[in-house]
Formats: sequence, structure tokens, C-alpha cells
Amino acid sequence: MNETALHLNGPAFLLFKLRHIGDVLLTTPAIRLLRQSFPKAHITMVVNKGTEDVLRHNPHLDCVLTVDRATGVAGQWRLLRALRQRRYVTSVDFASGDRAAWLGFLAGVPRRIALQAPEGARRFLNNKSLEVPAPPFHIVELYLSLVERGLALHADDRSLELPVGEDDDRKAAALLRELGVGGRFVALHVGARSNAAYRWPRERWAQFAQAVKQTHGLTPVFVGGSDCLDDVNWIVSQPGLQAVSVVGRTTVLELAAMLKRAAGFVGIASGPMHVAAAVETGVVCLFVDDIAWRPWGEGHAVLRVGREGQERPVEVTEVVEALANLSCRRVGS
Repeated sequence: MNETALHLNGPAFLLFKLRHIGDVLLTTPAIRLLRQSFPKAHITMVVNKGTEDVLRHNPHLDCVLTVDRATGVAGQWRLLRALRQRRYVTSVDFASGDRAAWLGFLAGVPRRIALQAPEGARRFLNNKSLEVPAPPFHIVELYLSLVERGLALHADDRSLELPVGEDDDRKAAALLRELGVGGRFVALHVGARSNAAYRWPRERWAQFAQAVKQTHGLTPVFVGGSDCLDDVNWIVSQPGLQAVSVVGRTTVLELAAMLKRAAGFVGIASGPMHVAAAVETGVVCLFVDDIAWRPWGEGHAVLRVGREGQERPVEVTEVVEALANLSCRRVGS
């Protein structure tokens, strides 16, 4: 296929990741590889509404479009019309499901790259389906492999990328000042109740927050969305506990700016955990099923693999020690 002939100003690529914040973030090494390999290409990425901030300052994308399911058929039609206006050469679906396959097909993209699927319309709509690699693999490696194998490329830089804006940085700093966090702190994420199988009991979080303040002199700062607000409010209200909460008070990029300042991050495998890894803050991950969703990069710690009840629960002292041993990068400084 002559890509230049299909698009006079260079090839045009259409990327899909219709999942959550962490999933979108884990595609960033693949996005960078595509830009480095095709510096004059137009690259559009389509993501779910509410996850687009992850890509707001990404230097490798020309356009970010969103799927807003609340807009119904009319909104989907407007999106499809926008996609059809540009003659995309290739689409890459980073495991988004049938919706992305239909959008790529109806947008008239000639080459549609995706992972092989055992079911759904995407089995027939994608015309370059690649085998899922044999495990173990990390999701970052899976997404990179789609671009590497699908377009015969190779990535030397496999790091995550999450630039933040000056305004995000100012707001994060102002929020910490408002809460009286003037020194070193550790970010804690208890996780949503829907992830109950992967969560530490809130009593242990309170014990850990107290211990990390006494042992390392770090102020515990609880982060995350409003879905964990009730538990965090209970934790920070415990008598004698010197901890603060920014739960529900930050955007994704403000959270990233805040985590860049943190001595470390402790929490479950989640969007905030991947944000911490992306800004090179050391992570202690409490619960994760397999290597696929562990914090990406060097110097992180995973204390246990498996669901609650299948193995010995993680003790507070273990988490305190793991935090202290995060490559001695920030905690001990």
C-alpha cells in the first residue's frame, strides 16, 4: 500500500483506546513510536469522554476526539462524520472492543490493525489481526507490539509519557499549600469499593498513615476519585492521625503534577498508580493479579499477587519497609 498516495501530506493514522484513564496512559509509548517513525503524519486518537486529559499535552498527537456515550446515536454520527473527513491510512485499536472496530470500518480506513478476538464483530471488521503474545507480558508491551508488529517498527524508548501544563502545576501546588502540606509527603490511594477484592481494610490504611508519619516524617496525602471518599473521610478523621485528603479535588493532570512532588505512592493497581509511575514517582503496589498491570518502569515494589483471601494479608510494617526501599530515590532523601 502506497501511504503517501492515500494522503498527500503524509500518512494519517487513527488510534483507538476506549477504556479508562490508566489504559489510555499505557498507550503513550506506542503513540510516541508512531510519531518518531512517521514525523510528518497526522495522528488522531479517539478515547472515551473523561479520559482525554491524559493526552491533553501529548506532543505526538495532532487531534484527540472523544466518544461520549451520553450523546446517543446523534453524537456517534457526528464523530463518524469527523473521522470520514480525513483520509486515514491505518487505524490501530489498542483493545477497545467492537465500537472501535465499527468506527474504523465505517470511517473507510483501508488498513485496520487490532489484536485477534475470539468473539464480536471486530473479528470480521479488522483486516490485520495480530495474535495476542504468549504471557507473561505487561499491557504497555502488548500495546507497543501492535504498532511494532503491525507496521514493522521497533521502540527504543518504552517509557510512559504524561506532560502536565503550567496551570496544572500551579493548582496542585496551591492545593497542597491550602492543606498545609509544606514538606515531604506520600500519596495514598485506597481504591474504589468496586475493587473490594484488591483493597486494604481502612483500619490498616489508618495504621499505615500513622506509621509512615512517625517513621519517615512524611505527611500522608490521600488521592483519588470521589468513589473512595467515604472511606478516606473515615480514615483521616481518626483521632491523632495527621493526614489530609485531596480525594475528588483534582483533575488527572493536577494529580500528575501533585504526584511528581510526592516522595512515593502507595495503592492498588489503578489509574492513579499508573499516573504515579508515568511521572517517575516510586510506587508500592499492594494488590495486582499478574504482571500485565504492575507499575511500569524500574524501582517499584509489588507486595503481593492475588486476590484478598488467597494469600497472607499484607502487614503494615511490610508496606512501611517497602516504601523506604523504593530505590532510595525520594523517601530517604
